[in-house]
Amino acid sequence: MARRTPGSPPAIAGYTPVELIGTGGYADVFLYQQHAPRRLVAIKVMAASTLSTAMQHQLFDSEANLMARVSAHPYIVQVFDTGTAADGRLYLIMEYYPGPNFLDRARRERFSVHEALRVGVQLAGAIETAHRAGIVHRDIKPANVLTSEYNRPGLTDFGIASTQGPGEQADGVSIPWAAPEALGDADTDERADVYALGATVYDLLAGRSPFEIVGGDNSELALLDRIERQPLPPTGRPDVPPALERVLAHAMAKRPEHRPQRAAELGRALQAIESELNLAVTQLELPGDGPVTHGRSDQPDGDDERTRLRGVVRIDAQGPAVIDAVGDHPVDATVRRGAAPRARTGMLSEPPLVDTAHVVRAPVSPPPTPGTGTDRRLVIAALGVLALVGAIIGVVVLSRGGTDRTDPIDSDIAAAEVNAAGANPQPVTPPSVAQITATANPDGTYRFSWEAPAAELSYAVTEDGAGAPVRIETTSFVSTSTCIEVESIGSNGVISAPTRGCA
Repeated sequence: MARRTPGSPPAIAGYTPVELIGTGGYADVFLYQQHAPRRLVAIKVMAASTLSTAMQHQLFDSEANLMARVSAHPYIVQVFDTGTAADGRLYLIMEYYPGPNFLDRARRERFSVHEALRVGVQLAGAIETAHRAGIVHRDIKPANVLTSEYNRPGLTDFGIASTQGPGEQADGVSIPWAAPEALGDADTDERADVYALGATVYDLLAGRSPFEIVGGDNSELALLDRIERQPLPPTGRPDVPPALERVLAHAMAKRPEHRPQRAAELGRALQAIESELNLAVTQLELPGDGPVTHGRSDQPDGDDERTRLRGVVRIDAQGPAVIDAVGDHPVDATVRRGAAPRARTGMLSEPPLVDTAHVVRAPVSPPPTPGTGTDRRLVIAALGVLALVGAIIGVVVLSRGGTDRTDPIDSDIAAAEVNAAGANPQPVTPPSVAQITATANPDGTYRFSWEAPAAELSYAVTEDGAGAPVRIETTSFVSTSTCIEVESIGSNGVISAPTRGCA
């Protein structure tokens, strides 16, 4: 199919066109200089050839409205305005990302495992945010992830996104990164986006789409056959840990029910691998994590610029965490065991990676009256607490210094997630399945059964030790194969060593 010739930039009041920066099937993207406030913006303009198509008008309006609903997310491209040019073309004014898209980057540079994990978690937060707003993107791929001037990703192009219900289909799909059900007549939902996110992370690591064969037949028909029938090949990189290969295979399972059911679930599995590799754990940005409070009206006049440290997190490794109140308001905190320690300001409400300790809210105790031996001991203890708080502040400053589009640190409040496992925690690996029993069924299949080695585990089952694993919640599996491998999956996404069983 011949590529459409780009149109010319329309005259838009308050904006001066600079250059063409992209073109697609039904729209062009131009760089404009906005007059006031003075800044560069990207303006997506509907192609003149689509003006008579009512469906294209509806599609364009839908994209503008959907992006506006979620563009406050730090990893979704912001929408500033929309309108109609004098020549009748619709336009959408968006935040300008000057860097190359992630498809171009993946073809030109080698992404480290660290960066691929970080981007995966960031995009998982963006996609989960869209899903919670009732929006399914339907075209997640590296080319639809842009690079800001601060090297952060921005998800864009909600052109075929929809809020449609089950049984309805969206037109258009990018085959190399699309889920099998999106290529046929099956219903698609949020789990198709989970698949596409896994395919995008895979692409960043491998430098190619998941079922592309270097030097082989990569026609649409060949790709369709591999996506629907063949197991996911490994990335081919020796520095990609086996746990990450398994998480990607899980995300890209052929059947939607065998994948993570939410983008956030995949994001947390990637966080667990970051922790396992002793990397800084990327924050999963989700709506409702809690506001950071700036400026307090209950301070004495002339004293507002002073830094106050009024909340102390006290951890007993053998017992519950005790969280002191901050001012008149208690702080919610989550204690994680088995995850890298992080710190940030504000309310801490992200679900735990492994294990949540019981949290007790306690009021701030009044300061002791100095003069007694007990008081001296309290003073010494207080100095230790101040040292701890200072260390926490250092972690807050360092962790926020490398984070894109974050709020300023509130000097009135310092809250931290504290790891009770120690300074160098390791993720908790679930126990392996001890023994697998096989029973022949009359229909020629085999039922493989095993005892749950611990509570609250799910299992990844691989037939004959090959192909993508199938995730199940029970302790039995029916297969036509004579052998299977079973791995335990913990609530933190960490996977045990496999156990093999044969009939």
